[in-house]
Amino acid sequence: GNELRDTLESLKQEVLDRIRVEEALRESEEKYRTILNSIQEGYYEVDLSGNMLFCNDSLCAIIGYSREELIGMNNRRYMPPEAYKRVYETFLRVYDTGEATKAFDWEVVTKDGAKKIVEASVTLIREAKGTPSGFRGVVRDITERKKAEEQAKLHQQKLMQASKMAALAILAAGVAHEINNPNNFIMLIAPILREAWKS
Repeated sequence: GNELRDTLESLKQEVLDRIRVEEALRESEEKYRTILNSIQEGYYEVDLSGNMLFCNDSLCAIIGYSREELIGMNNRRYMPPEAYKRVYETFLRVYDTGEATKAFDWEVVTKDGAKKIVEASVTLIREAKGTPSGFRGVVRDITERKKAEEQAKLHQQKLMQASKMAALAILAAGVAHEINNPNNFIMLIAPILREAWKS
């Protein structure tokens, strides 16, 4: 009787411990999800094939799909072919080396067809035994920054062109001045020579 009671008590304690651990894990996961959904940057987790496992609200806003649409979607669905090739090569390098990539740019196509430039990081997700199981990272929309950089570059090119034109104008004025001086002298002397020739 005592042994059975002790065994039951031990099992009861084990079950209670497991419930407490599961509750702690659930709370921890809930806190983790809340933090990820509150950050402005997009956050993603994909499997080794690039299928979306988890994403936060910010990533949904950047790409323009709902979470329900994105979960299970392969990343080539919202990337042009040339961008997908770069992303694939980057993910493969992270997989082969185990080293995270802090920031690289690629183009995404939103649900409504708009093109955006994003900057992303990629880190390998490993299972408890260390086996790679997917990738995670942070995504930032840098479309406006890229546009501003392009505008600044264009503005710089226009300034350089204007500077070249100004230098050319100064050179032309200098050459004209050098030509006009002897011409003025010739025009001044020509009538005197004509009179001298006549006489």
